[in-house]
Amino acid sequence: MTNQRQAAPEIRLEGLSLSYGGRVIIEGLDAVMPAGRITAVLGGSGGGKSTVLKCILRLLPPLSGRVTIGGQDFYALSPEAVRDWKRDTGVLFQDGALLGSLTVGENVALPLQEHTDLPEDLIEEVVRLKLKLVGLEHTLHYYPRELSGGMRKRAGLARAMALDPRLLLCDEPTAGLDPITAAELDRLILRLKETFAMTIVAVTHDLDSLMTIAEHVIVLHKGRALYQGDLEHLMTFDDPYIKRFLNREPDPFDAHIMEEDLAAATRAGKG
Repeated sequence: MTNQRQAAPEIRLEGLSLSYGGRVIIEGLDAVMPAGRITAVLGGSGGGKSTVLKCILRLLPPLSGRVTIGGQDFYALSPEAVRDWKRDTGVLFQDGALLGSLTVGENVALPLQEHTDLPEDLIEEVVRLKLKLVGLEHTLHYYPRELSGGMRKRAGLARAMALDPRLLLCDEPTAGLDPITAAELDRLILRLKETFAMTIVAVTHDLDSLMTIAEHVIVLHKGRALYQGDLEHLMTFDDPYIKRFLNREPDPFDAHIMEEDLAAATRAGKG
């Protein structure tokens, strides 16, 4: 992938099937995540959003099908090309995934120490710049336990951006944040997208975040892409599941079962 490092890559999933815990989660998935845009991947719990992200990260090989990044078959790359890809990809984990025994600055420095030969003084300068980028330059010597949830997410984003990646993968970036902090993180992601040439993939179920950052949307349901396209078209897409998802409405069958279970529990309590 070395020759792809100067441009934000397109990601293609072609006939992709994935299993997790012995169960097939994704089957025959065809999807495109356009180059240089923010793609939001939506779907219900257990619908395969994070499973797809793990596959793109080479953490979960496909049962069948292909993942191509920048036109190259990702699971057919040489070890050297895989190292190039890892250097050129940033990941924002759901909880920030900072190492608690290291300071914020040391966490952000890790990718630079692992993938470059920069001297320590230059690494420290880059770390300060990345923390300033996310508004956390004052936390250089803090430990993760001393940060709020939103600050840990931003510190995780600074680490993800340490090597100026062309691909940024975000797993539930606003999960667990209050609405104001979530909105601030969304604006930060948009600012990074405008500043750097990146393809961004964000797995999310946060509808407010979706409306703010998404340029392209993929909705996963029952192992397949139920919808692919722009946000505007999604809002008028005529599909019962998507309408329920966007309107936060329960499945009528599930709601009926829950009512029956509640009634049975009430009768048992009275008995």
